[in-house]
Amino acid sequence: MNVAEHYRSTLDELTRDRPGGPALSAVIAGGRRRRRVRRTAWVGAGVAAAAVATVAGVSLAQDSSSVAVDPGPSGRPSYHDFVAGSEVDETMQAAVADRLPELGAATDVYPSDWNHTEPIADFADATEWHALYDVSGTERLRVVMSEAIPGQPVEAGCDGIEQADVPCRRDELPDGSVVTRSGYLLGASTYRFLTVRVAADGFVTETLDDVQAQSWPAAEASRQLTDAQTTALVQDPTLTFPAPVHTPPSPRPQA
Repeated sequence: MNVAEHYRSTLDELTRDRPGGPALSAVIAGGRRRRRVRRTAWVGAGVAAAAVATVAGVSLAQDSSSVAVDPGPSGRPSYHDFVAGSEVDETMQAAVADRLPELGAATDVYPSDWNHTEPIADFADATEWHALYDVSGTERLRVVMSEAIPGQPVEAGCDGIEQADVPCRRDELPDGSVVTRSGYLLGASTYRFLTVRVAADGFVTETLDDVQAQSWPAAEASRQLTDAQTTALVQDPTLTFPAPVHTPPSPRPQA
């Protein structure tokens, strides 16, 4: 199993309903910090998606009103401080607000790395950042930034990820980055619209837009975001963060 397959397998496991498992709403109520998350990369045969704690068949309740966004001294909004001492969480929220002004406040923003299934304590050692949004009662967005894993080339391509009714599209940009748009089904009724930008240095920015529906046409009809919006977002130049102070070991591919 190559690195891409390793991550794709992890993601699909995390986002699939398990018999007797807790409902998504219960998991969120119990604490967002226990979400299992893994870094994603498009490697060789295609791009694997960043982890999203979306369970098939569960309606996603919108409740972003609990996170206040107050005007700052200059009249610009000052975003919720999810991670004390870091400005990356506010930067991510500002980028999303600029590109997707119709969205409410983020429900969570946190740092992570390649080897943890939950947010890490020290944001200075982060190799990835996640921002979560409830778009509607049946749609949830996750924005992810990821450092390239040393020694593991990251390539954006459509080989091996074509799926019926959702063609993969790949665009090479003048700055040397590549943007890929595709989609796939998680479980029985979670349809993921995936937009990924891989920079020339391997830095990955991606959006995972999950819609609860009974078919691809139904998901596309009810989806509130568009590929044009997510493509603009992943290209936002402010979506970046410092390299980790202490780089964690690279994740070990699963056999």
